[in-house]
Amino acid sequence: MINETNIIFNTKDNIKLNMTLYKCKKGRKNITILYFHGGGLLYGVRDDLPKLYIDKFLDSGYDLLLLDYPLAPESNIDVILDSALDEVCYFLDNYSTLFNLSNNEFILFGRSAGAYLSLMICNMLIKNNKKIPLALISLYGYTRLDEVEFTTPNKYYLKLPKVSDENFNNIISTHPITYGPMNKRFSLYIKVRQDGNWIKVLLNKDSLRDLDNYSINENDLKGFPPTFLAAATSDPDVPYRISKKISKTIPNSRLITIYDEVHDFDRDINNKSGKDTYNKLINWLNTEIIK
Repeated sequence: MINETNIIFNTKDNIKLNMTLYKCKKGRKNITILYFHGGGLLYGVRDDLPKLYIDKFLDSGYDLLLLDYPLAPESNIDVILDSALDEVCYFLDNYSTLFNLSNNEFILFGRSAGAYLSLMICNMLIKNNKKIPLALISLYGYTRLDEVEFTTPNKYYLKLPKVSDENFNNIISTHPITYGPMNKRFSLYIKVRQDGNWIKVLLNKDSLRDLDNYSINENDLKGFPPTFLAAATSDPDVPYRISKKISKTIPNSRLITIYDEVHDFDRDINNKSGKDTYNKLINWLNTEIIK
């Protein structure tokens, strides 16, 4: 049975975020992997990581902390980023008293939008002279919101049934949302990708004029800790070239290429690409990061 602890963190905007900590039982490395889920910042749940991969981390001696964050459009990008950063700092400050851990050495891990959050948070930690992660794990992630593919209608999603404005508006809540199952909120993501206004939905009008504030430049990436990346060559959501460029910019990085037309290749645990990638990830952590 997995050793599970649930912790609640209230943000400065009084948004309740849940954290789920899984602690490994033997061969402990005393390093915690902080995980942010994907979902275009519009949907998703903190416990979406398949048990197969959770067990791989735990069996390899790593603790795993699954994190909520506020979702758009109920919360804008500033609230999302600030809340996620404060959540990480909360772990760093309370690792002993609340999490019952011997130290706060950590790794940031995210898939898709969660990878974007992990990368942005790392940059924010660096700029604020805070403790930075030992490493980053970015699966089909991105570092910029001004990519042309994010601001124009997406061919893949245009093939799906059209989501109406009425259906979109009916899903949006009057209060902040932090847990958004795919079956309830995926239509939000389909709609913004069909219309090509994904980024506009995440940001307010003033923020749209300063997209650089929500992106990481190449000079900053050059100062990042070791980073493991994986992405598919024909990813319909986030172009492969983005992960490739990140891997070429961060000095100590490794990119795993999946030759397939898929976004979250690790969602299906029967997909050999997912299993192989996590095996390579664990080996990379054990040989390149934990020396």
